[in-house]
Amino acid sequence: MPLLPPRQRNLLIAAVVLTVSVGGGWLWSSASEPDLDARLTTPGEVPYPTIATNNAVAGTSLPQASLLTLDNKTIDSSELIGKPLILNFWYSTCEPCRREMPVLTASADAHSPLVRFVGINMNDSIETATNFVEKYNVNYDIMFDPSGSFIGALGIGTAPMTLFVDAQGIIVDQVAGEITADKLESLIAKWFTQ
Repeated sequence: MPLLPPRQRNLLIAAVVLTVSVGGGWLWSSASEPDLDARLTTPGEVPYPTIATNNAVAGTSLPQASLLTLDNKTIDSSELIGKPLILNFWYSTCEPCRREMPVLTASADAHSPLVRFVGINMNDSIETATNFVEKYNVNYDIMFDPSGSFIGALGIGTAPMTLFVDAQGIIVDQVAGEITADKLESLIAKWFTQ
């Protein structure tokens, strides 16, 4: 039998290897268990119930809870009600929180005293939060939810999260994720100006 030239021999070897690979793979897969359930989730079930999400809370009342101020004083969340309120949930190592802090500070300057701004820190110590507030020149109240009851009642699992609350304590809107200056101003105009 005459030898094939090297190029034709390499093509023949590649064709044989490809045929054996495809055929072997098909045979192997057809021999697997036929009743194997390859679905990644069960319909109707949440596959990862611990992944943090934020509840839709627009239309609900601001919950009652005890909050802690930066100067370690306890206040009731009902004390936040009485004029339009913007509640921003944040923590110091949250990059989007860092980026939006100057936006919130500028807006607090522009809308004070008609709209109250309050930042609710989700997991920092008072010292860490104070350093952050000083670094970013935050000019509005920063509070903590030491029991977690306020954040829990609102169903907040991720930061940043911004709630717009009317003077009667009804949450009228919410923004999950980093808020832009344009979005913030448009929602203030929509909900809080006549």
